Amino acid sequence: MAVKRGKDGQPYEELTKKIGSSRRASSKPETTPATQPLRRNRRNSLFGGVGRSAQENPSFDKPTALLRTSDEEETRIISPAKRDTASDFAKAKDPMADPPVGWLVVIRGPGKGSALSVGNGMNAIGRGENSRIRVDFGDAGVSRNNHARIAYEPRQRCFLLSHGEGSNLTYLNGNVVMDTKRIVSGDEIQIGDTTFRFQSFCSEEFDWPDVDD
Repeated sequence: MAVKRGKDGQPYEELTKKIGSSRRASSKPETTPATQPLRRNRRNSLFGGVGRSAQENPSFDKPTALLRTSDEEETRIISPAKRDTASDFAKAKDPMADPPVGWLVVIRGPGKGSALSVGNGMNAIGRGENSRIRVDFGDAGVSRNNHARIAYEPRQRCFLLSHGEGSNLTYLNGNVVMDTKRIVSGDEIQIGDTTFRFQSFCSEEFDWPDVDD
């Protein structure tokens, strides 16, 4: 059987085999990194990863970063460095944080029925926030600061009333106060349109130092 040859002189049968072999090779799908299925990494996917393996992104260590952030946030939240004590909180809410030695009860005026504590030492009476005994019931006749003063003297265990720096006067049982007066339970004190009835708690029979801790 004669061998057929092409124009280039090569046998026709051999050229046919090469063409067929080339076609079969080209029919197989190429396997490239772009067509390979992504291998999901359970650890990365669980903590918000995108499904790529750790080998593709070796610097990705999301779980460690999250845990470290979580620990830092927890430390900041529970840190007690700036926590106020119960005593500081009480003083911020009420300037009269000392145990009471007596009371002023409003019997006439805008704050009728209100009871205000009297503390140890000097007690300035006024409408302002810095007044130890704050009379803020809407009575404009009460001076903002230091309208009058009540003092508890612990050595003699007695109470003293004096007029402060206000332009409006202070009255004790209907009489104007020009100098220091000693007061006892049942006395009435008037400043502006507000009248108090004074009631002592500490006396010669009792004072807070008498109580054992």
